[in-house]
Amino acid sequence: MTAGGTRVGLILALTVNGLAVSAYPDMVAVSQRAEGYGFDSVWLCDHFLTISPDDYVRDAGITAETSGTDQAAPPTSLPLLECWTALSALARDTTRLRLGTSVLCNSYRHPSVLAKMAATLDVISQGRLDLGMGAGWFQREFDAYGIPFPPVRDRVSALAESLEVLKAVWTQPNPTYAGQFYTLDGAICDPPPMQRPHPPLWVGGEGDRVQRIAARAAQGLNVRWWSPQQVTERRDFLTRACESVGRDPQTLSLSVTALLAPTASEERAARIRAEFASIPASGLIVGSPEQCVERIREYQRAGVAQFLFTIPHVARSEYLDIVGQEIIPLIK
Repeated sequence: MTAGGTRVGLILALTVNGLAVSAYPDMVAVSQRAEGYGFDSVWLCDHFLTISPDDYVRDAGITAETSGTDQAAPPTSLPLLECWTALSALARDTTRLRLGTSVLCNSYRHPSVLAKMAATLDVISQGRLDLGMGAGWFQREFDAYGIPFPPVRDRVSALAESLEVLKAVWTQPNPTYAGQFYTLDGAICDPPPMQRPHPPLWVGGEGDRVQRIAARAAQGLNVRWWSPQQVTERRDFLTRACESVGRDPQTLSLSVTALLAPTASEERAARIRAEFASIPASGLIVGSPEQCVERIREYQRAGVAQFLFTIPHVARSEYLDIVGQEIIPLIK
């Protein structure tokens, strides 16, 4: 991770239609432009389907509201590249950007195999991997691909074990582990990751239990769509969570995922807000570049060390250029 200061990441793919780069040539072009503008990292989500903003908010549990029916019609899905394969390719098509997962679904890969995959990508990219992990939430996707969808309690417990498995494989000469969900017996990782002691681990989630897991076992925590006020209000909880495991709270980095669309046109700003109205307003940074900078500075004053920005229609809009030219120089 970059030492000190604010770090700015660009999310290349979310499940929401309009927030995913579908074609790999576009992904390369956007990444290279971001690299030139001083972004620190690019991130991909770990999903196989894209959905409408309304479906995203309902299925992700961001609001308690539902569509009013128990069985909604299947959404129209747009092309979405598989996360791990695309990141591996981007390791060769970028030179400086860190490569992140926001976030990998723990249920989709056994953590011992994932540890080997991550070590390989860290070596290929010369130490540029940030590994973000989550418990998984998109039941429609689990069902579509025939992957078991355990109760949330078990998914979160398995995530906690996975973080321990990953670190064991990366750091132990003869890795062993015995838990409720996973076991190891000599899962040697050779070559090991380039980063020492291992690639940074991030946990994504807004719930108490998930954030306690991050405090215990990860280098960073990412939250989606939170306002600066929410971040401030959560500080005491995170401090206590760190102190309960003997950790300095300052060593847990906090990142926020937010939609960023700088435009001086009130009409265009209104269109963006309407298109992504189902995403909480707290997670939308929309307005003139000056207004966006001031909102970002509110997050900085709340102690946010890293931003993961998703930019609407990033491959064909001018928002990335405005961010690179008029916002990044003022916030880093």
